[in-house]
Amino acid sequence: MVSRKQIKHAIEVLQQATDEEFAGVKKELASSLKITKSVIEESDKKIQALTQDQGKSVYLFGFNEKYVAQVDVKHSQAVSQFVTNWCQRQSDWRYPWCWLIANQYDYVHLSVKSHLVYVCCNHVDTETLNSYTKTKIGKTDRANPQMFRVKPLELTGHISNFDVPHEQIGTLICMDLIPYLSIEQIENLIDSCSQVLRSGGQALLHFSDTDGEQEWKKFIAHKITYCSEQLIKDLAIKRDLVCDFYHIDDMYSFAVLTKAGEKTSIKAHLTAIKPTVKRKKKRLFDFSSK
Repeated sequence: MVSRKQIKHAIEVLQQATDEEFAGVKKELASSLKITKSVIEESDKKIQALTQDQGKSVYLFGFNEKYVAQVDVKHSQAVSQFVTNWCQRQSDWRYPWCWLIANQYDYVHLSVKSHLVYVCCNHVDTETLNSYTKTKIGKTDRANPQMFRVKPLELTGHISNFDVPHEQIGTLICMDLIPYLSIEQIENLIDSCSQVLRSGGQALLHFSDTDGEQEWKKFIAHKITYCSEQLIKDLAIKRDLVCDFYHIDDMYSFAVLTKAGEKTSIKAHLTAIKPTVKRKKKRLFDFSSK
């Protein structure tokens, strides 16, 4: 089966071919190309209309809060290695991290060097994250409950400045979430990335490219919503974010969004995070009988 991505690529190639001098077939080729391109564009419009807003997406696919809470995705070794390598390259104690996750926190320990990690998730608590991190990295004083800031995950795609400080995040990672969001929610999420990232900051977004053959089948079966590399690119460009794309296996695609500017920090040294010690309140007067 030819994927939509292959068809769109073929259209681009044929479009270039019509500009060349193939006198015998040029007219016929141009006509067929026009029809094919029109069909694909009309199909894209209808698909995007069906999955445009959050209400339609929830109604058609059932991807509500309850569904997202039960998402259980197993990553291949290639995907896990890609995410691990990317996170390790981002490791820098000077810049805080932010995770957007449905309910799985398999990679959160990779941000432990940051010493300030915001985790937007509705189905995990600080103690669980701390315990998991310690089991992954062994005995170290880096893993501390104080480093994690668990915040609510807004399925609208918005990230409140009250939850995660805007223009402060050095690295943002969104895993296993976008495949269950409408176009409206995806646009809100990319807009939020632009807001929370500091200059030079980067966001790693996992998405399912439904222009691919396998992803298209899952979309038709209502297992994921519609998204594509071109859609992500268009939304990012509107917000002056530079895009790079990586396709791992048949089902996993990643977009790396980079905010313009140089990443800098005023931090000169690492600040130790110590747990808060509760002190007993002293009574100024004791009127109890002796």
